[in-house]
Order: sequence, then C-alpha cells, then structure tokens
Amino acid sequence: MADYNYISLNGTIVPDTSEILSEVEQEWIDALGLSEAPDPSSAEGRLIDAEVTARISVARNNALLANQQNPNLASGTFLDAHLALLGSERDSAERSTVQCVLTGVPGTLIPAGRFAEGDDRALWQSAFDVTLDSSGQATVTFRAVDFGAVTAESDSITKIISGVVGWETINNPAPASPGKLEQSDRSARRQRRLELGSNSRTNSYSVISAVSKLSGVNGIKFLENTAGTEQVISNVTMQSHSTWVCVDGGVGTEIAEAYYRARTGGSGFNGDVTISYTDPVSSQVIPVQFDRPADVPLICRITARVGNSSISDIRDAVAQYAAGGVEDELGFYLGEDASPFEVAAGVNSILSGVFVTRCELAKKSSGAGSYSTNTIDILIYEKASLLAADVEVVAV
Repeated sequence: MADYNYISLNGTIVPDTSEILSEVEQEWIDALGLSEAPDPSSAEGRLIDAEVTARISVARNNALLANQQNPNLASGTFLDAHLALLGSERDSAERSTVQCVLTGVPGTLIPAGRFAEGDDRALWQSAFDVTLDSSGQATVTFRAVDFGAVTAESDSITKIISGVVGWETINNPAPASPGKLEQSDRSARRQRRLELGSNSRTNSYSVISAVSKLSGVNGIKFLENTAGTEQVISNVTMQSHSTWVCVDGGVGTEIAEAYYRARTGGSGFNGDVTISYTDPVSSQVIPVQFDRPADVPLICRITARVGNSSISDIRDAVAQYAAGGVEDELGFYLGEDASPFEVAAGVNSILSGVFVTRCELAKKSSGAGSYSTNTIDILIYEKASLLAADVEVVAV
C-alpha cells in the first residue's frame, strides 16, 4: 500500500505511490512462482497495470478525503461544514449595489422597493425608506434586481420606473459595486479566514467578521486609535480611542448596525458617512460613522498579440478583471495597489489565445503621459477602477 507524507508547511497530506508498482509485481512473482515480473506487454503485465492504477486511485482518494479535515484545503460540502462551525455559510449569489441621489419636493417620503432603470435596461430597487431633505435631496442604496455582476457606470441610472408623487429625478454619481454568483471554494476559504473572529469581541476581528458577512460587501479596511489624543494613522485622521472602517459595497443601515454591535463599547467612530442606529437595549440613538471608498479611475495601455480575439474583447476583459468579475480573482480591491502584471494575468485567464507583451497603467487624472509598468499606489480608503472605454489596445 502507498505511504502518506505530511507537508507541515501547509498541512497537506500527499500519497507516495512510488513503490506501488514494485509491490504489485512482487505479489505476482510470489503467487505464480515466477523468477521475474511479467512483461508489461503481456496479458499479466496489463493486469498488473490495472491493479497499480486502481491502488493509486484509492491512495489519492484517501489523501483527498484526509485533506478535507484541513479548512484551508477543504472543498464542497466539507468546506460548508467548516463554515458552519463558525456560524457562517457560503455566500449565495449577490446583487450589485449602487448609491443613488434622489431629488424632488422637500419632505417627500420614498418607500423602499421602488424601481429605477439604467441605460442598459437593468432594473434597480431601493433598499430602504428615505425622506427628501429641506433641499429636496437624499441618497439611498439601490440593489440590482438580477443576481451577479450587474454593472452601472456613473450617471447611467436616470429613469424612474415606479416612483411616488414628489420624486422627480434619480442619478448615480459613482459606478455600482458589482455583485457575484455563488461563492467559489477558493473565495469561501478566504471568507472563513476573515470570519474567524465572529465570536470574538476584539475590535478588529469582530468588526471585520460582522461587516464582511453582510450581503453585497466586497471589501473592508479597519483601523484603531488606542491613544488618548487625535492621531493620523495611514493617512486617516482619527479621534482618540476610536475605530475606523471603510466599506466597499453593502447597505449603509446594515453596515451601521453590524459595526455598532461588533465594536468594543464606548469606542468612537470616524468617517464621512453618518447613519443613526438605535441601541435595542438602551434606546439611545447613536450616530455611527464609516467611510466609503474614494474612486481612483485608471487608464490602461496593453500591448498584445490579439490572436482570435478582437480589440474590443481585450478591452472588456481588462474591465471585467478590474471589476472583480474573474472567478477566484479579487480584481481591484479596496485599499490594495493596482498591478499591471495582475491585469495582464487577468486578461490571459479570460482570453487564453491572447499573448500580452506589455501592460501599463496610469491614473486617469495624470493622463497617458504617465503610463508605467510600475504598480499604482492606492491609499487604504481608495479603490482603483478601470472602464473598458479607458483601455488602449496596441496590437502587435
């Protein structure tokens, strides 16, 4: 039988099948009283090959089953069981979310569940009730009706489908945060690591776990100021004894509740977004603050052998990768630098027939003259974005 080796570096069990052939051949020699193993081309040799193949398959299956006990290697229902131990579960398909500005007659109540339409005919539905302020304006989160990575570029949602009297216009100043299909094993393993602190009350672990679980949340960054004075940490100004989070995607009211419940009692909040949350025990109305990502639009110049694909296909592939639409790839993530190398790899994963010889990025505000193969630095509260229209393809 095969021996099994344990790789302590990553906890992987692998079968050692190097001796199986010699073991089976020796069994035949002993059983038939032969002086040497049968010729591989003979009938007996073929039977030996079949037995070796079967034993190797069993050994590999045993190792695969044993590795399911390691949550960092588990897959399928075994991974679902590891998630259940944390009170978690694999993310089902999620809807895209977008912040929309509504205008109309001051004091107008716009109930949740109202529909709007984008330029591409995709339908969006408001997530919560909102009342227009004294200037006749309010901001509300809309969710796509369809699941998956439904996109909406800036200023593309302008048509009201099911309005109320007093509501006159709608617009989205920033692009939508794309949703996703059912979570893959690789992504679920990453989610498990984020949610290890679900039952803790240490600020960082508990807040990240609680907010990451929310539907539509694509990324979160966390900071804490333990000093008794105001501090600037990672370019973020924070009041004394306070925490800060920046959340990409998700519904603001849900984020405020999860953030308030998970953080250590008494710690202050920071951020440009303020949502009032009523404590269910004390009935106090607490203003919960957090930040939304600052968009950093990029431009891209990619030099490639196009092959059977078109220039338009390459542009779309770059935009798809940037938006996180490539399976098991994060794309451009909150607070993470943008890498031309990763963009090129993303294109190759979508269009296997394309050979990328060079990929360059630049901030859109800097113009094409600043193209570089260097990584673009992104601050902790920023998120890079890249649209297909901002991709230049040089065919070689």
